[in-house]
Amino acid sequence: MATLNDAYNQLVAANAQLTTIHGDLQSVNTSVQATTTAVESGFTQLSSLVGYTNQLLAYEIQQNDTIICNLTKIAMQTCALVNQAALQTAAQEVMRADLDDLKQLYELANPAAAVEQDRLEALNLKIELCCPPKPPKPLCVYEPCPAPEKPPAPPKGPSQLGTTK
Repeated sequence: MATLNDAYNQLVAANAQLTTIHGDLQSVNTSVQATTTAVESGFTQLSSLVGYTNQLLAYEIQQNDTIICNLTKIAMQTCALVNQAALQTAAQEVMRADLDDLKQLYELANPAAAVEQDRLEALNLKIELCCPPKPPKPLCVYEPCPAPEKPPAPPKGPSQLGTTK
């Protein structure tokens, strides 16, 4: 038959066992809290990097807008130049034929003046070699498209995800 002393010893042993289990649970709880803190820190850093990536994408979109603006200007100017060149070429061909006819008629009607004209042209050529005329101002002046500012700075934190040391 079990004595009261045996029952007491068993209660003391059970209490010791419960104390050990309680200590183990506190250790596990501390470990879970540390893991939770580390995961939260990792997610905070990840969120920061996602925000930075979004900023870089927005910057990239701004750069692409600038590139598209410049390419659009180039395409419009190229098209206008091609159209204008076609018109000018046709006009110059007609003018060339008319001027050749007029020059021939002039030289036949005024041979002395034609000789004088050749002399003046040679003199003008010498003057232009010495002192060339100022070139005309260009009709088209480049207007740059708005460009984005500098890209955003990367996030600062205790450690960067994805970096190796």
